[in-house]
Amino acid sequence: MNFDSNRAWQEAIAGVKACRSLLLPIAGVFFLVPSVASSFLLGDVQARIFENMDKREVLNGIFQAEMGKILIVSLLSMIAGFVGYLSVLVLLTDRSRPTVGEAIMRGLRCLPTALAATVIGYFALLFCIILISVIGGILSAVLGGAGVALVFIAILALVLTVVARFSMTFPVVVVENTLNPIAALQRSWRLAKGNAFRLLGFYALLFIAYVVITVLLMVIIGAATGIAGGGEPGEATQMFTSVLAGAIGAVVGVIASAVLAAVHAQLAGVRDPALDDTFS
Repeated sequence: MNFDSNRAWQEAIAGVKACRSLLLPIAGVFFLVPSVASSFLLGDVQARIFENMDKREVLNGIFQAEMGKILIVSLLSMIAGFVGYLSVLVLLTDRSRPTVGEAIMRGLRCLPTALAATVIGYFALLFCIILISVIGGILSAVLGGAGVALVFIAILALVLTVVARFSMTFPVVVVENTLNPIAALQRSWRLAKGNAFRLLGFYALLFIAYVVITVLLMVIIGAATGIAGGGEPGEATQMFTSVLAGAIGAVVGVIASAVLAAVHAQLAGVRDPALDDTFS
């Protein structure tokens, strides 16, 4: 069936509105708190990196000294985000109307599959990129700059296509209770068949809207806090900015999960009663 982005968006927003009281604590715990904690734990490291962007030796020293901290904080934030996405999907699609605690527990049970599918998908994509690069290297030797351009276009097209075809993996794991990561990836690939470009366009529009809104909010808040603080960004201003960024990320995380649930319901072609109730 042809994918209808307008319908998917309307159903996603309807789902969020219907379950907002249950989604709020999950968004706070798994999206907002990890984001603020990461900003607090890595804020000094990020500041030093930005201050020394033009000093390669200094940057190398910072990464060598802080790499362990960066990896641990980033990994924990990613895992928390995964549990958040999975739990939101449970709340939006489970016909048994689970509590927040039950949704989180089911999200945790789905986490190993989600992590494994992510790793497998990443390495499959990496293998394809390497293969294209090798072939592209041969073409570049023959065609010169044209060959390099062709390789870049091919890699970009591959990455975007794979992202679109694998985008249904989390909904497949949760909604269809597919706990085999390879089977989940295969099912996602089949569901998105014939609609990859429509999905890419839909995701691109959502991403652009997210970037524009975030930048505008950050500019407005930055200007307001800068004026109030005399132009000097103090710790309170930085903390407020971190909380704002985390709140935006929490809203985006919930909406992204709802979008995936709505897209999956449409592509799967079988309306679950829970989805009918949630998105009505």
